[in-house]
Amino acid sequence: MGSGTAFYVKQGATYILKLNGDVRYTMSCALGDFLNGLFAQTDYDDIVVDLTDAHSIDSTSLGLLARIANFSRQHFAHKTTLLSTNPDVNQILDNLGFYEIFNIRDTGETISATLRQLAIPDPCDKDTLTRIVYEAHRTLSELNPSNQETFKGVLDSLRSKLGGGS
Repeated sequence: MGSGTAFYVKQGATYILKLNGDVRYTMSCALGDFLNGLFAQTDYDDIVVDLTDAHSIDSTSLGLLARIANFSRQHFAHKTTLLSTNPDVNQILDNLGFYEIFNIRDTGETISATLRQLAIPDPCDKDTLTRIVYEAHRTLSELNPSNQETFKGVLDSLRSKLGGGS
């Protein structure tokens, strides 16, 4: 299993984000930058996340996906569709409460437009990466009490590296 890659395409009024391979925190700067840009746009009314070619996904990346779910609920008043066919990934999604915040479908979607690979910026500095990882885990902990307990130690450790601020 190789490292992960991220692609996107706009089809009509929907943005599709496709994550492939091993989706890890090392992609979080590129993914975070993409989401910040996407959330600033107004030329769409839906986001679909496609994990059908993801072998694994870590908690930082899941926290970034939870940001998409929160954004869609606040701006479009509906759940984001998440496509996932990998039983291991689906188990993680279930354990973290993603079935409550996403419409998860165990199927692939036909993407007719050509996917564009997410621009991979220069590696982000350690402080930026720490902040992204912290925010991602904070988003996950806000989903449910079980996640609060699961990620408490991670958040406490990261908070100390951020200088105690939140």
